[in-house]
Amino acid sequence: CFVKLVASGVSDEERKAAMNRVNPKYVLRNYLCQTAIDAADLGDYEEVRRLLKVMEHPYDEQPGMEKYARLPPAWAYRPGVCMLSCSS
Repeated sequence: CFVKLVASGVSDEERKAAMNRVNPKYVLRNYLCQTAIDAADLGDYEEVRRLLKVMEHPYDEQPGMEKYARLPPAWAYRPGVCMLSCSS
């Protein structure tokens, strides 16, 4: 695998740029939606607006929006949030 990478002659920078063109930085994840829904249930729609704005351009760098590109927090690793159960 590493040998194939070296033999391809493609630099790490070129490979990273190619991957970034086809893999979005921002992915709409269940825990992000749930956080926005919970706030909206309390009458605060700002998180819904921010989430929608970020997802309009998921491949672009968006300064100040890094939290939407992070891995899910520990609380999100439970059925129905990041993981769907068979009955979902």
